[in-house]
Amino acid sequence: MKFKVSEDVDAPMDITWSRFTDFSGIEAEATGRGVELSRVGNWTNPVAGNGWRGSAKIRGRVRPLESKISALDSPDRCEITTTVGGMDAVYEMTFLSLREDMTRVQVMLDLSASTLSARLALQTLKLARGRVMQRLQGLLARQGNLAEEDYRRARA
Repeated sequence: MKFKVSEDVDAPMDITWSRFTDFSGIEAEATGRGVELSRVGNWTNPVAGNGWRGSAKIRGRVRPLESKISALDSPDRCEITTTVGGMDAVYEMTFLSLREDMTRVQVMLDLSASTLSARLALQTLKLARGRVMQRLQGLLARQGNLAEEDYRRARA
């Protein structure tokens, strides 16, 4: 099951890239939502192959989570693969410079299930597809607004 959303950000590509690939901020946001994460190997500079392990509460149960940066092509593309509770997710962000001060960010989330319970969860997501798309679009817009604020601060 694939979800695809995009957002035009009023900031240059390098600032947009650094905001969207701020993994410390992403970890803090996930922790605030009840996800327990720890970096595998205590890395500081992200490169392809770095990852996380942890757990997340999904559908009332705590499930193990494993995530890895599978591609990091600065400043064009970032791909993260995640396995949680029998479900595999590929989260891909692509960045396209529209103008010197505008960047289009496209996000594609591809979900697949390998267990029966994950297939049931995926069916539930299919029924709530519109709401999932809204949440993804909202997440993208929030990150885009932060990138725009960073750009305004850098110009001032």
